[in-house]
Amino acid sequence: MRARAYRLLTALLLASTAVAVSAGAARHAPTTVPPCKGVKLSASYLAIAAPGAGPGFLFRIENHTAKPILLEKPVPSSAHWYARVGNRWLWRASAGRGGALANALVPNGPMFAWRATTPSGDPEYLTVPAKGAQQWIESMRDDPAIAYRPSCAHCNYPGESDYQAVFAYAVLPAPDERATNLLRCGLRSDPVPMPPRALESVPDAR
Repeated sequence: MRARAYRLLTALLLASTAVAVSAGAARHAPTTVPPCKGVKLSASYLAIAAPGAGPGFLFRIENHTAKPILLEKPVPSSAHWYARVGNRWLWRASAGRGGALANALVPNGPMFAWRATTPSGDPEYLTVPAKGAQQWIESMRDDPAIAYRPSCAHCNYPGESDYQAVFAYAVLPAPDERATNLLRCGLRSDPVPMPPRALESVPDAR
């Protein structure tokens, strides 16, 4: 069992690294960041995110601090899927470039942020006002950061039934990036319930 867990964790880290590299961003080794205080990321599953777009999620960020915050898109920056087998939740797949990569089911576990070596040409940001909130809808088909991408032959389990997803955000600026109020801590959603076999409805999911 320990050998299997080690193989799954290794595959997870390699898959996450591959996604970052395929996006064309040269990055340093991951840096851990603390969880944010006073800022909350939440999500809920949508069977239809938009006409013809398939399933997705409604995301919401609540800022309970006295200052506005800035997040570099995509938000969230990573997604992690789990399936229930008996009374255990087992990791299935991950995508994205920063967030809860080691064990997304541990609420206070380490969160890894990938820092670009050079600033992107024209970064886009999401602003959440002080004592305010922002919410939006993203489909799994249209957003690579939350697209379901099984990365190994061990990502399906006999007897699996229910599913859940955990989303995270953890992005640090490049050395020359000057973005005031950029969030430098990590966000992690609670596990988001999904219908049984919901991932089979995602275009190109398998």
